[in-house]
Amino acid sequence: MGFFELYGVALAGILAVVTLLWLVSVAVRDASIIDIFWGVLFVVVAWSLLFTNRHDVEAKMLLATLLVTIWGLRLAFHLAMRNLGHGEDSRYALWRLHGGPNWWLATYYRIYLLQGGIALIVAAPLIAVFNRPDDFFIVNALGLVLWAAGFSFEFVADLQLTRFRADPANQHKVMDQGLWRLSRHPNYFGDAVQWWGLGLFAFTGATAWALIGPLAMTLLFLYVSNDVIEKGLKKRRPDYVRYVASTNAFFPWPSPAIADDTGESRTMAAGRANRGTRAGDDDGDGDTT
Repeated sequence: MGFFELYGVALAGILAVVTLLWLVSVAVRDASIIDIFWGVLFVVVAWSLLFTNRHDVEAKMLLATLLVTIWGLRLAFHLAMRNLGHGEDSRYALWRLHGGPNWWLATYYRIYLLQGGIALIVAAPLIAVFNRPDDFFIVNALGLVLWAAGFSFEFVADLQLTRFRADPANQHKVMDQGLWRLSRHPNYFGDAVQWWGLGLFAFTGATAWALIGPLAMTLLFLYVSNDVIEKGLKKRRPDYVRYVASTNAFFPWPSPAIADDTGESRTMAAGRANRGTRAGDDDGDGDTT
């Protein structure tokens, strides 16, 4: 299939899913359900493309579909376990409060179509794989390794945060242990690495544009998601400001020493020992991945 035909299939799949989800969100008065189904959008795109090409399936198509399905369904399950039963996310609830009487309609284009459009851009590696399924180069194999590394990193980060939040003693504290000591959003980093892996898996001389997808995902994390999450956390969690000062926002790296209130240089770990508290990210409005 040609480039525009493949994007037409992807567009139709995404439009169908976001429209259905929007109708459900109106019925349950919870616009934030789109977050849970973010990964599912890509699963639908992959399987729609595979079904459309069912009479001429190549190994590269099957492998790309498998990788996206594993990523998307794991993410959806993780977010469902974390978010379901807690009502509408506070960010969406605030928008609803100030959205006026027609907010229910505005959510369709301000939230659902917008996120669907972003997903269509990020899905570029999938389109590229189905556009040139016969080509396979060393860089594609490296992409598989990178995808596996990113998946493992995100999985471990999510698991660590889930266990931290499950302990009642950590209520209103911020997670700065394990991978969260190296990055304030290690799950986002792992997610981005997976998409760079998919981009390299799809990369050929004729499909360099596949890298637009992981680039868009990374920029979204760096300049949108991180800022939205941390703006509220800084106001509600005094220790989060110290955490920000000592921990990289995105790329994992050992925390540098920082100066405490007396001017003495120390690490975050030492700071916790001296204060008897633990800084970190436990907020229910935290990372969406």
